[in-house]
Amino acid sequence: MKKLSLKASCLCGGIQLRTHGYHRDVHNCHCIQCMKTHGHYAAYTNVQEQNVKFLKKRTLKWFRSSKRAKKGFCRKCGASLFFKVIGSNIVHIAAGMFNGPTKLKTKMNIFVKRKLDYYKLDNRLATFKRYPK
Repeated sequence: MKKLSLKASCLCGGIQLRTHGYHRDVHNCHCIQCMKTHGHYAAYTNVQEQNVKFLKKRTLKWFRSSKRAKKGFCRKCGASLFFKVIGSNIVHIAAGMFNGPTKLKTKMNIFVKRKLDYYKLDNRLATFKRYPK
């Protein structure tokens, strides 16, 4: 975990936020939900929900993607920004939404059983069939 203060936004700027506090290093998720949401695997960090301050959120829309979770996206430009387990106080943020350097590192690949065949995994990273305990 790294203590950081970062700014993020969607493509059109309808959603702008600042995060502060401890950020988890990046996990690449290859599950079917991330593949369908992002069009490729998703790279997420996470922070405590209380450490997310919205500067603008007029275009933020939440989609209940399963019984367990919801995804946050921009209803104007379509950017997929967030993933949140219902009832959790953790918000997973797509790492590509940050403006500028993050100081975060990619640490692992998860749900690799769903990985498609057109790309290769970095064998220097930890790999898991599910989310590690």
